[in-house]
This record gives sequence, C-alpha cells and structure tokens, in this order.
Amino acid sequence: MAIDWNAVRTGYEAGVAVRGLARSHGCHESTIRRRAGKEGWERGEAPQALRDEPVHGELLVDHRDLWKGVKKRLVKGLSNNDAKLGLEELKVAKIAGEVLSSVIRGERMAWGLEEGPEATDDATETAAEMARVTVQQGAGEAPFGE
Repeated sequence: MAIDWNAVRTGYEAGVAVRGLARSHGCHESTIRRRAGKEGWERGEAPQALRDEPVHGELLVDHRDLWKGVKKRLVKGLSNNDAKLGLEELKVAKIAGEVLSSVIRGERMAWGLEEGPEATDDATETAAEMARVTVQQGAGEAPFGE
C-alpha cells in the first residue's frame, strides 16, 4: 500500500502526533520525521486533544480528505459548460457536504472535541456556503444566469 504523503504532511503540519500518523499510514515514525526534515515541513500546533490522542489526528486527516472530494465536485459543477450537468454536480456536492457535515459533527461529539448540537465547526460553515451558491431543487433557472 502506497503512503499518502500529502495526507501525512497535512497531519504533520497540523500538529498531529507523529506516532498516530505513522500508525494510520503504515510507516515508521522515523520515516515521517526524516521526510519532514528533508522537505522542510513546518510543524503546527494542534489542539491538545489532537496531540494527546492519535485517533483524533486520524479523524482530522480523514475529514480533510473527505472535504477535498466535496470541493472537487463543487468545482466541477461550477466549471461545467453544460448548465444542466453542472447543476446536477452542484446538487450532489451540496448533499455530500450536508451529510459529511453531520458525520463530522457526530464524530467530534463522540470524541469530546465538540459539545452539543449548538456548537459550530468549519464543516457546517462550508455546507452553508455550498447551499448558498447552489440552486434549490425544482428551480427553473440555472445558476449564474446561464
């Protein structure tokens, strides 16, 4: 299995524990540290919960990867020359974003990284932004006046 070095670097620069990154990506800690030094990765400061518990760091990396997929669909929908196909892609991105937001909130609550349903996070804000730029189902016009 090939190591996803982009995900490792994202976690490393976010301050995720190297031990947790090594475990989740199937490599040795020294391999990560060596590559980080060689490529000049800057170590970030993670929230205390992410530094203490490797599982939380793995969640962070997983969530970022999943949001990248939603973002790709959103960009694909916005750049599609066919308004109908673009609109369908935007609808899929909107639904995926809403579902992903709920999953992320549930995982964060389960791990004690977030309290109660009144708390907000970046995922919710992203889903709200996607909702703002997409057209409601059944609307008669394509987005952006196309």
